[in-house]
Amino acid sequence: MENVSQIILRNEARLPTGPLLLINPPRDSLAQQLLQADRPVRCVTQDFGDFAWLSATGAEVSFEAVPGLDGSEQSVILFLPREKDRLAMLLHAIADRMGPQSKLWLTGENRSGIKSSPRHVRQWFSRVTPLDNARHCGLFEASEPARARPFDLADYSATWSMRYAGRELTLCSLPGVFAHGRLDKGTALLLDALEKLNPQGQILDFACGCGVVGLALLTAAPRACLTLLDNSALAIEASRLSIEANGFEARLLPSDGLGEVTGRYDWIISNPPFHRGVANDLDIAAEFFRLAGTFLAESGRIVIVCNRHLPYSKWLSHSFDTVERLAENGEYVVIQAGAWRRSGKQPSKSAAPRSQRKGNT
Repeated sequence: MENVSQIILRNEARLPTGPLLLINPPRDSLAQQLLQADRPVRCVTQDFGDFAWLSATGAEVSFEAVPGLDGSEQSVILFLPREKDRLAMLLHAIADRMGPQSKLWLTGENRSGIKSSPRHVRQWFSRVTPLDNARHCGLFEASEPARARPFDLADYSATWSMRYAGRELTLCSLPGVFAHGRLDKGTALLLDALEKLNPQGQILDFACGCGVVGLALLTAAPRACLTLLDNSALAIEASRLSIEANGFEARLLPSDGLGEVTGRYDWIISNPPFHRGVANDLDIAAEFFRLAGTFLAESGRIVIVCNRHLPYSKWLSHSFDTVERLAENGEYVVIQAGAWRRSGKQPSKSAAPRSQRKGNT
């Protein structure tokens, strides 16, 4: 069981009876252990992988960009997100929607910044009290929500524009989405390389974020069929807003990795994610490379951007006959792979030393 769950359980006697809401809980048995006859437990998560895992355990769980509170919750437990702007957004939503007598617990690991979190909580709650500090984690209780202004997700949306293939493109982003409110350097290099390739047909934007790569390709190839995939409910919502802002049509697909993908694609494009919480995790990329070829058309291609020190060219060569570098600079490299080998050797999870396990952020 995760340390953040253990600190909750050791303080369980402090929880009032009545409905309990867990927001972004970890993948463990906490929800089942807190469930009592007079304490129904409901979970809300912004992570589709966690949603699928918790659903499989029988927990009552929903996948939402913003947690839906109905005011009946006696207690709300929020697990500290990685991003401070996402924490601020969640605290505002909770304070606006929870009952006046309800209690909020905020927990997280010390390395995630839980010790500094009370200053963020005090913006939305009049009382903040430390409850516990154990197992390298902290636990705070907040009460008396200060409803300074009603919560509106649009207040947290960042809108920006860019030009691609001679056309103007509008992007909408939300806290917690990769490269929130900006075009990161790796994606900019990827888009430069893709403009020369001019992808057409069926396109999958894997880990789409706010949809910048897929929607840029759609501006240049309006007849393409685009699927935008992400594990994050906030990214799916940001992509939906970006689609609407440009008057496009595209399919939105929540998925943990490629688990929900069906069909075949002419192009799979990605600036792959390499984080789970605050930890770097190359297993995400290893699994993506292992499975991606099964969803490619016969002449389909994968194009990715990554930090140039990562061993992704080598990993791709285990499964594809053609692997080439299309562009690179001091930080990033764009790699194209094609001609998938069904019997390819799979990349080892330990293929890169831990000291090299860095993401694109």
